[in-house]
Amino acid sequence: MELVCLGRLKNTYIQTHMVPYQSAAKHQGNHNTQSRIKVRFRRAGSHKANSVISALDPSGTEFGRVDLRTANGLAPLMDGAGTSQLRWAAMTEPRKRNKGEGLPGSPSSALIGVTIQLYCPRKVALPIGKFLTTRSIALDDPIFDRDRYPYFNPQVTPTMPYEPQPGTDGYQNGEYSGRVVGNVMRSVEEIRNDVHNMFTNIINEEIPDREQGPLIVTPLLKHQRQALGFMLDREKERTGKEENGMWRLKYGPNGKEYWSHVITGHEVYEKPASVLGGILADEMGLGKTLETLALIVDPESLNAATEFATKEFTDVRNHNNKATLLVAPVSTISNWEDQLKAHVKPYSVKWCIYHGVNRAKNVNELDGYDIVMTTYSTVAAEYRKGKPLESINWFRIVLDEAHSIRTQKTKQSQSICALKAQRRWAVTGTPVQNRLEDLGALFKFLRVRPFDEMAGFQEFILQPFKNADPDVVAKLQLLVSSLTLRRVKKGLVDLPPRHDQIVRLKFSKDEQTLHDWFEKDSARKVNAVTAGDKKLGGNVYAKILSAILNLRLICAHGQELLSDEAMKMTEGMSWDNAIELGVEDDDRPAALSKKQAYEMLNLLQETDSDKCQMCSSKITQDAEADEDEEGKKPTNTLGFMTACYHIICPKCINTFRAQINALSNEQGHFSCQFCEQNIRNALYELKVDELESVLAERERLRKDPKLAKKLGRYIGPHTKTKALVESLQQDRAWSEAHPEEAPIKSVVFSTWTTHLDLIQIALDNHDFKYTRLDGRMKRTARGEAIQTFTNDPSVHIMLVSIAAGGLGLNLTVANKAYVMEPQFNPAAEAQAVDRVHRLGQMREVTITRFIMANSFEEKMLELQRKKRALADLTMAREKLNKEDVAKQKLEDLRSLFR
Repeated sequence: MELVCLGRLKNTYIQTHMVPYQSAAKHQGNHNTQSRIKVRFRRAGSHKANSVISALDPSGTEFGRVDLRTANGLAPLMDGAGTSQLRWAAMTEPRKRNKGEGLPGSPSSALIGVTIQLYCPRKVALPIGKFLTTRSIALDDPIFDRDRYPYFNPQVTPTMPYEPQPGTDGYQNGEYSGRVVGNVMRSVEEIRNDVHNMFTNIINEEIPDREQGPLIVTPLLKHQRQALGFMLDREKERTGKEENGMWRLKYGPNGKEYWSHVITGHEVYEKPASVLGGILADEMGLGKTLETLALIVDPESLNAATEFATKEFTDVRNHNNKATLLVAPVSTISNWEDQLKAHVKPYSVKWCIYHGVNRAKNVNELDGYDIVMTTYSTVAAEYRKGKPLESINWFRIVLDEAHSIRTQKTKQSQSICALKAQRRWAVTGTPVQNRLEDLGALFKFLRVRPFDEMAGFQEFILQPFKNADPDVVAKLQLLVSSLTLRRVKKGLVDLPPRHDQIVRLKFSKDEQTLHDWFEKDSARKVNAVTAGDKKLGGNVYAKILSAILNLRLICAHGQELLSDEAMKMTEGMSWDNAIELGVEDDDRPAALSKKQAYEMLNLLQETDSDKCQMCSSKITQDAEADEDEEGKKPTNTLGFMTACYHIICPKCINTFRAQINALSNEQGHFSCQFCEQNIRNALYELKVDELESVLAERERLRKDPKLAKKLGRYIGPHTKTKALVESLQQDRAWSEAHPEEAPIKSVVFSTWTTHLDLIQIALDNHDFKYTRLDGRMKRTARGEAIQTFTNDPSVHIMLVSIAAGGLGLNLTVANKAYVMEPQFNPAAEAQAVDRVHRLGQMREVTITRFIMANSFEEKMLELQRKKRALADLTMAREKLNKEDVAKQKLEDLRSLFR
């Protein structure tokens, strides 16, 4: 990187409050002068609130402050130096000693002249020069380093060899935007690749084996013994002058000790607290569950836990508990139970499940346990209610599927991070799914300061990433590597081969007609509603989501999966009412009907968008949502939906109502602040019991296929279902012909429980024995389903919803998996099929993905290949303002219909 010298700042001073130390004072004759001394600068106070720059002498001691005029101009440039690569050097000017001036370190109030020279890459010189001009700071010829760097004064030189291009390096439409950057912004995909590759390329140095403790009855593989050694080492308190994570012990010129942060450069004089724990990010299928159990029951850990429980916690409202609190999705609790029984010596540790109406009522009931298992939803339900989980200082907290807390604004994430513990582990095979902020949530849980607060994460990681700071990837990888153990299956474990195949199927004539009809009209309607400068909100978003969902459902199982409203579009093959969700004569959306509201809620749930528009918290939970002690929901209100399909949670509704009441006209209309549509001041209250009744009706249809047939909607199995049944029949025939071998068992994955309902009809018609696991089932029912599939040799098939089955399950009893439709997020699909191909699998595995040829699903495959989640632009180019982001989001959606 070539640096140029911009020159020195004119007329700059330091107001001293003590005589500076100097490393080599020289007196010249009788002039009573002092030589120049090098000066270091440090930002003082919050740079958002003021522009104060401290001046440090060679000993590292602050001896004054830079004059306010200079500080006002220099401070913003210092704050952005990580991006612009700006450098500076400063030396005091020779001066006479003041009358009565004492020894270095003695009080002094004087103005000392200082020479400050600036250096930067040539391509950002002009923006920096212009910025200084706006702050009335002039640049003059340099005094030192004249031969070391090329001199280029941007305030006096009219042109330069490198001219920044519009839209980069701080320019927008030919004008300087006031923000100095050092490199062109990177794309969303480039940033994502950097983050994902960071975990893929983590190089964990050779980790010593740690022999397993006597309570683990299963022999650990080498990589699992290494994991045990890594985790025990990460839980050791660094004492004395040992390196402490990212903090390094240093010494000032006066010999004083201080701790310096490797990444941020922050300096403190007291040793920072150690981060006890970290991220266990081994790829799915390597045995993270067993590695975690080996840590919990290791003799060293159990002894430390017992000692911990005897100490008093500083907060009198809490007390220490020796247990490891294990937090997991409800679907994985049964797997942890199974793993405990399989790998840990019987009756050697005491454990319980804290979940449901029979869970402990007070903290004393949880004393004496070594492991307490609970669910994320349980922790969220008890948040700030003084219940046992938050009233205990746990010895250790382990988060299974830790990416579940990735959205920090949600109650689930906040409640988890508020729990108290001495040691913390985040266990996840996918630490970052789509956004860099996912990693920030894990840092917050682990208490990795200063990145555990959004301000620190934003300043030192997120913003440099967006601004293409060339150093930030290396810095973040250094930080992540210090906390994380990450290994991949390839070359580490010897798994049986896995065969992936995409089976493209041809629509039947009627299916093709239905698909083509919807596809053409959807494209026309979507392009119409997204034309011009319309925003992605309200009805526009609803129509696009409806179009996408309808096409996906048609590819999955034709008309049977479509809603009644969507089916109206097929009456007489007339397209006059395509994708409309209901508009009154005056073209302003009215209050929603129950059907419209819950169909839209279903759409939002399908796209993980069922979040409050005000605070971003999710208003719905999976069917695992916990009940309170009386077995009832605390409140019947989920949230409120506007006529333009935005959701407001109960906590924000009063604020929102006050806002819209102030905006409403005499006719009761107002302009929506989110999508700027003119709508009626009417909100639909979304209720738990109404949602449950909708789900119950679907369940009734599922359990009574004849009733579904009577409604005239079920006309027979879809092409995909026929292909699935044909393959399953072949597997059944092979199993019957080879009774001496284990039968072929298959897992069928689908996005929608309603699709699984229709598949069940076909399986019943062909006398298949099967079991099922989906998000509507209670924890005990899920556990029973898994046990039946695992242990009953006559049950060869398990139907699983991807949302419920993509987390923490062990389905290695199966050797085939069928994915019935592609996912927008390929990571969710990968997580699901890896439940079959993982450690413990003894047979070759075949993964089959059904795709309808020349259909909307082909475009989804292309999105998967690009690793692009739908419309996720949270890490987009910073140059895009909100309006630009909305336009880009529209363009991404519109591309699906070309």
